[in-house]
Amino acid sequence: MRRNDWPERLAAFVDARRRAAFRWGTNDCCIFAADWVLEATGVDPAAHWRGYASEAEAQAIIDAAGGLRGLVSLPERATTRLAQRGDVVLAEHEGRQLFGVVIGGGWYAAPGLRGLEFRPMSEALVAFEV
Repeated sequence: MRRNDWPERLAAFVDARRRAAFRWGTNDCCIFAADWVLEATGVDPAAHWRGYASEAEAQAIIDAAGGLRGLVSLPERATTRLAQRGDVVLAEHEGRQLFGVVIGGGWYAAPGLRGLEFRPMSEALVAFEV
């Protein structure tokens, strides 16, 4: 499913997003994860729900899907311990669920107050194979 050069693409993707500001529908956790899947595979998992521009619009999409997990059509790993570099995770951080991309022993969430935030795998609830 992944392109052969996905490791180089992942490094470039993270570098390009490292300091990007948060913006609903452009650079939030859902779009960050979806953009990575698009970059890694050439398939846009967010094609049918892109275009929102506010928290209310995002929440309506999430609610219609039955929650964040419902937005994902990727296969789930049996456990988060099997998550591999480049996979997508659904995690919980400070009482909120969000998506991230696995990098080494943790995952990047997009974006925090200062750009990407590196978080521990212990926060991951589900890992999705990319």
